[in-house]
Amino acid sequence: MDAFFSYFEGDSPVLQFIGKWCYIIYTKRELIQMYIHLILAAVFPIYIGAHASLRRPPSAAVPKKSKDEDGDDEEEAKIEGMTPSDAIVFPILAGITLGGLYAVIKWMDDPKLLNKILNVYFSGLGIFGVGKLAADCLNVATTFVFPNVWSSAKETFYIEPLLSQQVTGSVSRARVQVHRHFVEDKTNPFPGVLSGVRFSSFVDKKLWAIRAALKNHWIFRAHLHGIFTAKSKIQLNDVLGFVIGVATIALYNMNSKAWWLTNIMGFGFCYGTLQLMSPTTFWTGTLVLSGLFIYDIVMVFYTPLMITVATSLEVPIKLVFPGPKRGSMLGLGDVVLPGIMMALALRFDLYLHYLRKQRTTSKTTIPPRAIEPDTIVRAPYVEATGQWGERFWTRRTKKEDADTGADGARFSKVYFKASLVGYVLAMLVTLVVMNVFNHAQPALLYLVPGVLTALWGTALVRREVGLMWEYSEDGEWGLEPEKKEDRVENDGVDVKKEKNGSNELVGGGSLDSEVGQTKKAADEHKHHVFLLSLEAPRTGLEAKKAKI
Repeated sequence: MDAFFSYFEGDSPVLQFIGKWCYIIYTKRELIQMYIHLILAAVFPIYIGAHASLRRPPSAAVPKKSKDEDGDDEEEAKIEGMTPSDAIVFPILAGITLGGLYAVIKWMDDPKLLNKILNVYFSGLGIFGVGKLAADCLNVATTFVFPNVWSSAKETFYIEPLLSQQVTGSVSRARVQVHRHFVEDKTNPFPGVLSGVRFSSFVDKKLWAIRAALKNHWIFRAHLHGIFTAKSKIQLNDVLGFVIGVATIALYNMNSKAWWLTNIMGFGFCYGTLQLMSPTTFWTGTLVLSGLFIYDIVMVFYTPLMITVATSLEVPIKLVFPGPKRGSMLGLGDVVLPGIMMALALRFDLYLHYLRKQRTTSKTTIPPRAIEPDTIVRAPYVEATGQWGERFWTRRTKKEDADTGADGARFSKVYFKASLVGYVLAMLVTLVVMNVFNHAQPALLYLVPGVLTALWGTALVRREVGLMWEYSEDGEWGLEPEKKEDRVENDGVDVKKEKNGSNELVGGGSLDSEVGQTKKAADEHKHHVFLLSLEAPRTGLEAKKAKI
């Protein structure tokens, strides 16, 4: 390499500059590789967690309540929202927790016992965190191997599981399609080139069975009289994900807590948290991050608490990266806290996508002497999560073709991409400053301004500051006044009813049916003392789309 760098030792300043930096990069290549690893590891859970948190925005039409296999209404996923008071509570609680851990570490001298206690706690959480992440990754992988729809350069093919056939022309939910055409030369459930491979009928039947096993869901029920009742839909991938979670935690505790196992657990914690927490509004998120911004500076620069706790505890509350100078680490808070704001930005992008698809209609009366107020017609929501396989296989679909079902994931992500750029640039600044001053840096000191400046700056450039300020995920914002709901008491059961006083509920159905379903859920296990069951899927009924 010395002979190579000798070519840049001429009189030209440009050659000398290039040679100097090439030499620096070569001599510090291991450090640079470690930092690239750190940035990618920080961005990975944010990216997948933000996409998994997508759900119907207020600008999309409220769907009619669909029924599951038991006839119960399927509810939309809920997310825990923050309030402005959290901007004060969060830093205080974090400081108390950090101070308590620091006091225990100093009192015990050797924190081995504390590490064991915390490892038991985080191991229990890790099983579910890693299991959920693994299950969703397996579900996404399934969409690549067994998509519901795929396109060639000329035609779009739909998978019909009931008939074990590939057809052209989409199949409606009622399984009625007048113009549907069975493709005789595609007898297996694979997409692309593999769809044309002719297997024996026995192999084809097994392939369709494997597809059904991976796509269909079972209903799990558990009940212990007077203590708890649980009901959940599970897939084969959920079971496999749980097994992977258990195996990961067992290996983590038996393998001296290897760095890559620590990171897998950290990914699981971050992935789950981004789906469970939301700042609710951008200004609430800004307040929370600003409070934690001050907290991080105080704890790193003015107290020994942060560094002492981070280096003393061997628990999966950080991402660890091997490399020169004893490697590096990044706290999960430096991923999750900016991440919840970035996930909010992605959901705001989805909100804007459906907002631009809204249209206004006016209805005239007979006789035409009066005009009803304008009605906002909202586009129906198309599921935006778990569509990676369908998006890949339908990338060549022509616009005039029928809806492939993967269009819900195709929308402009301006604010999310802006926040992602701001996060990466802020992380680079953190690493540079850390090397220049040779001292640990509070990452939020750079990440918070980077993410917030990117988001509010983008809104300012696009003249959407007012819209961003008003946006909320409280469940009421964005709904028309006549669609908002009151709480009504009926036979001691708290149910929802529209303000118009009718007996109809938002999303369809009646008040009486809602009460009946509530009573059904209460009486389902009336005579059961203990119940543990797993109900097989009905033929042709596939589970919902995977997350991520």
